[in-house]
Amino acid sequence: MKKWQEIFLFMYESKATAGMYFIAFVFFYLVLGSIDKSMQTSLQFWTCIQLFLACLLIGLGQGIILSKRDLTVWRLILWSGWSLFITILFTEFFSWFAGYPNWYRYTFYGAITLSFIIFGLALKWKLNKETRELNMALHHYKENIDKI
Repeated sequence: MKKWQEIFLFMYESKATAGMYFIAFVFFYLVLGSIDKSMQTSLQFWTCIQLFLACLLIGLGQGIILSKRDLTVWRLILWSGWSLFITILFTEFFSWFAGYPNWYRYTFYGAITLSFIIFGLALKWKLNKETRELNMALHHYKENIDKI
């Protein structure tokens, strides 16, 4: 049963990352597409599936590479590289910005790359907060163990 719980928690954490990036991908896809009024931009179902699959791979990569137990700068760089590779691969292979100027793609890549840095900082801050809370709880426990 313990292995099932680990798999479930891994998928739970990965899906949160995948969902966050899916929202960002859809947002940038539609916002960048709306800049040029001469182009009709809509989110087709097949494109939506492509965006979701890319984000799912980013989320799974986060779950595998960025372990809460071993969050290091090198792991963040590795995950960011993996995620940027997936982003560029899907964008180019499925031609998400075909017909638009190249700066659309580069803006998308830049914004997503910046989000990896912000995501890494958020993970570090969350880990630091959890550590402080655990240390306070341990301190409180040690102070009150004699009273029991």
